Amino acid sequence: MKRIIKSILSALLITALLISLLTFSAGAALPPALVGDVNYDDSVDILDVTLIQRYLIGNTVFYDNQKVVADFDRDGDISVFDATWIQRKEVGMTIPEGYGGSLNQDIFITSFYADYESGKAAAGVPVTFTARANCGAEGCTYEFYIDGKMMQERSLDNTFTYTFPESGDYNIEVKAFNKDGFSNLDLYDKFHVVDSYPYDQLGLISVNWIDYEYRPDPTLEVRATGGTAPYTYSYTILDLDSGEIYSKEHYEKLGWQMLYDQDEKPYLYRDFSENSSLTVPVFELGFNYTRRLVVQAKDANGHLTEAKTVIIEDQLRMG
Repeated sequence: MKRIIKSILSALLITALLISLLTFSAGAALPPALVGDVNYDDSVDILDVTLIQRYLIGNTVFYDNQKVVADFDRDGDISVFDATWIQRKEVGMTIPEGYGGSLNQDIFITSFYADYESGKAAAGVPVTFTARANCGAEGCTYEFYIDGKMMQERSLDNTFTYTFPESGDYNIEVKAFNKDGFSNLDLYDKFHVVDSYPYDQLGLISVNWIDYEYRPDPTLEVRATGGTAPYTYSYTILDLDSGEIYSKEHYEKLGWQMLYDQDEKPYLYRDFSENSSLTVPVFELGFNYTRRLVVQAKDANGHLTEAKTVIIEDQLRMG
């Protein structure tokens, strides 16, 4: 899958007369930012006061990272009080505890990709974009944009799903924020959407385990391609042991049918649905046990993929 071209905007340098963008490589480690240093010249002084005053009257624009450091009194807002407190600090007056200081500005977006490649996404079919960033132990929050318009407000959700109404080229952006409010931007430049895609083969392109190791209830994610979206998926679990302690009614509550083959051996079946993420039910045996999980997909026209078999190993740890 195409990796997204990185456009890391790690710090912004604005002088009283000129605005320029300071760009760092993905491997760079940035020093803590001084709160109040909106022109990024490593000092908090009258030049920063002037820029804040100009910002308040609409004479200049602050980028996201400048807005973070312009809030000198840390009240969540940029106001005349921030400029006033900086002036008082400059003439040696005492400022309240917690004002000014420094903040961590290190943040790196490590990946940004779509589940459909550019040029293979069709109008009317949902496309999911996923971003991952390194923001330290506290984690990240994310915002998503299409052609400069915010489509998903800042949240912990690092995925964004959108159905493009028509074909064309779209700029998809993600902003990742660390706990101190510093942001980093990544761009999927000109993501190409077509009216329809002439798929010539229908098949399963991925069957991936999520949180599998050392868990009694591993989660599976599957994805189909080709044919006509949307897709539905069916699941069959074979090789149930005769000593399974759960009843038919128990599995029905979990959304599974317990059926029997021609040899009267039980198996579990979940009929075709749009659920492409599956949590496998717990099998309470006193030892590790291997079963087969058979996955199949069907497209909107009723065409079926070949079945794919994966192995489930009971990871339940007793005691």
